[in-house]
Amino acid sequence: MAGSTSSSNFFSATASTGNKLPHSAWEEPGPSSSIAGHLGVSDDSFNEQSIGKVYGGHGDNLHLDGEDDENQIYLSVLWQGGQLGAAYYDGETAEIYMMRDSPEPETFTLIKQVMHQVQPKFVTCSSKSDERFLKALKDVLSGTSPALSGHPETNPSITGDREGDLQFLPSIDYTLEVCKRRILAMNLPSVPDHFTEAERTIFFSSLVPFDSICMVRALGGLLKYLERRRVGVELEASGIRVPILSLKMFSLDSIMSIDDSTYMALQIFQKERHPSAYKSGGSGAKEGLSLFGILNKTKSVIGSKQMRVWFMRPSCNIALLRQRQDAISFFMASTNTEVTSTLNECLKHVRNVGLILKQMRQAQASVSNWQALYKTAYNAINIGDICRAQRANIEIFKKISHGFSEDLHYIASVINKIVDFEESASQGRFVVKPNVDPDLDHRKRTYNGLPDLMTQVAQEELNRLSSDIEECNVIYLPQLGYLLAIPCSSQMQKTSDFEIPGLEFVFLSNNMVHYKSASTKALDVKLGDTQCEITDLETQIMHKLQNSILERSQVLFTVMEYAAELDCLLSLASAAKDLNYTRPELTSDKVLHITGGRHPLQELCVTPFVPNDTCSGGKYGKMKFLTGPNASGKSVYLKQVGLIAFMSHIGSFVPAEGAVIGMLDGIYTRVHTLESVSVGLSTFMIDLNQMAFALCNATENSLIIIDEFGKGTETSDGTALLCAGLKHWLAQQALCPHILIASHFHSIMKQKMLPNSQELTYQTMEVLHNEDEMVFLYQLIEGHANYSYANYISAQAGLPEELLTRGKQVSELLARNEPIHRVDSASADNRFQKCKVIVDEFLKLDLQTCNVTEFLQNTVLPNSN
Repeated sequence: MAGSTSSSNFFSATASTGNKLPHSAWEEPGPSSSIAGHLGVSDDSFNEQSIGKVYGGHGDNLHLDGEDDENQIYLSVLWQGGQLGAAYYDGETAEIYMMRDSPEPETFTLIKQVMHQVQPKFVTCSSKSDERFLKALKDVLSGTSPALSGHPETNPSITGDREGDLQFLPSIDYTLEVCKRRILAMNLPSVPDHFTEAERTIFFSSLVPFDSICMVRALGGLLKYLERRRVGVELEASGIRVPILSLKMFSLDSIMSIDDSTYMALQIFQKERHPSAYKSGGSGAKEGLSLFGILNKTKSVIGSKQMRVWFMRPSCNIALLRQRQDAISFFMASTNTEVTSTLNECLKHVRNVGLILKQMRQAQASVSNWQALYKTAYNAINIGDICRAQRANIEIFKKISHGFSEDLHYIASVINKIVDFEESASQGRFVVKPNVDPDLDHRKRTYNGLPDLMTQVAQEELNRLSSDIEECNVIYLPQLGYLLAIPCSSQMQKTSDFEIPGLEFVFLSNNMVHYKSASTKALDVKLGDTQCEITDLETQIMHKLQNSILERSQVLFTVMEYAAELDCLLSLASAAKDLNYTRPELTSDKVLHITGGRHPLQELCVTPFVPNDTCSGGKYGKMKFLTGPNASGKSVYLKQVGLIAFMSHIGSFVPAEGAVIGMLDGIYTRVHTLESVSVGLSTFMIDLNQMAFALCNATENSLIIIDEFGKGTETSDGTALLCAGLKHWLAQQALCPHILIASHFHSIMKQKMLPNSQELTYQTMEVLHNEDEMVFLYQLIEGHANYSYANYISAQAGLPEELLTRGKQVSELLARNEPIHRVDSASADNRFQKCKVIVDEFLKLDLQTCNVTEFLQNTVLPNSN
């Protein structure tokens, strides 16, 4: 897919080295500037006609002449607020693939992975995209990105001469509401023509995760792009649309797919709002009881941010995860306690130098910025020395040993030699140490000697003045120079009274009259504006120092990257040691074997916690159907397995005695219902969407967790839908995903609604019970439960005794298929007896000989009262 076109009338910016935009168009404007502004076109007039004017083509004809649509990939990307969304169209299969919003820092490693995996021929984005993001795209397309550079034979997407690959649409085509309407108007073969707007909304909500804002906008932009280019449309008829057969999700090969509902269901993240209404927004929220909260023990801000990125991008790369595990094992060893504590102390002083360097580029670095930069460089040197001293074969030590180069020593040394932090803090500005610049030292000595010199000049002036002047001072004011200050006497009432022979009146302020004398004028000539000259010299030195550091800034970004990774590893090691976690064995086999697994959050809240084993895959089968009483621990067990699998995919140790974890490509859940008025969907519809998402996207390497699906609708309907989904997966046999289901639909087992399969195992939570008491053992065993024992749980919740008695009666009557009589009326039994009399008499009635009217008058009417 490395081919390219020679020319294009579509609004495009070339990413190759042979035909660049003007140098200033790429480098000078700030992040908020738009491509439209670069090209000299205002946003208001930024349309197809203006595109034709800019590039010398016709705005009406956007299709490329001689273009071959076969095997072409069209990628649309959008980066905003640190989130990356993407969608691409495969011209060969006429399918659209979408990638959920993922955190993308300014290093732009994720977009490089997307480009490498998708291998697009054309990339489109908004005309108001951030310049830093556009530069990253440009580097990848031109083959200059260090992350993707290589030989064209091994990476055919890197040719260095791809013209017109980066193309732009007006920013209005990427607005959220416009993109949503464009998605809902898609003409998919699976959407019936008679669907109303509301029905189309419900249908597409099961295919497109509309909570991924950047992805939705990228998809909407892609649809607009395909429409303009008329991709796959051979005829010129205006009514023919671009062929789109289906919508599918995709994730990067090395990243496990997890949606927001799974993060919430497994309590991986849990925000707690501040109790104050003034701090209840995002700034006042904090992490509550969550997996991230107990594992995040990082010492630096950059470490905490990197940890969140790891959580948002669980990896499927076994080699990478094993490297993290090796590092965690090293830091957990008791023999390395001193090394671990020293590294933690150093990491406390490592700051986000990217913001500092940004201030330097704008010549706005403060004293605190210089202090933070020096502490970062100094502690990074210590970290590098510690890592070089270790003999263990740990990857992060190798990275730091190689990446923390001599440039780091230079930066720390030159800052230490030049910047006087003590004086800078007291004066609130950049102050240079002595013995750095001889001219500066001379001026500082002169300035420091000014008080004595000025006292001497003031005494000489006082001796020359008349005897009625008893006091005078020599002061210095910037821009005005040296002045003679004399207290205003009672005789000085008019302006003419300020005239003194030999002195030049300047101004009156605070009852002091200021003059210029021959001596002060001599000081002006001899000393000049010493303070300003000192400041100017120190500013020049600061600029030289800034430029020198900026030239070597790459090492500082390397420090941030590796220090953040080291901080995360130390944090995971600390949590694993404190919480008694063990190292899981990672494998490419399709198995999930956990011995003595524990829920990482639940075990912190209850004592003791009962561990349970999990065996999925191989000879044990991959579908587990759990039943049991309410509150017996089914949901905790399901989430426990999901969390252990997730923790293994970020390189963490797990709460278990042992674990063998096969690499998963995704975790899908139907556990937590994200209800919201803004969604416009019922509770059961949201549950169906979650189920549909798992059915459409899960593979043999996925984990699916289903907890009480179908409780939002009538029992028979919920049972039928659940069985249909499970039968779909059982039919795949060896290709069935790992599935854990908890349900109270006992009729599925009693009536054998699911087929016999070696992949299916029925399990339940062990309970000891008699007529009056029930003891939960929270132990998973083979078999199934016949009752939910809701009556017992209701008693524990404090429901009134009469309600419990009635509930038990109704349950028993339903079990025996007997009629349920009302008990809400005192005459219910009398009514029943009267009705029985009428029925009995009617059955004895001979309709051929008896008078029916007489029977109604004599029997029915008297008994109806």
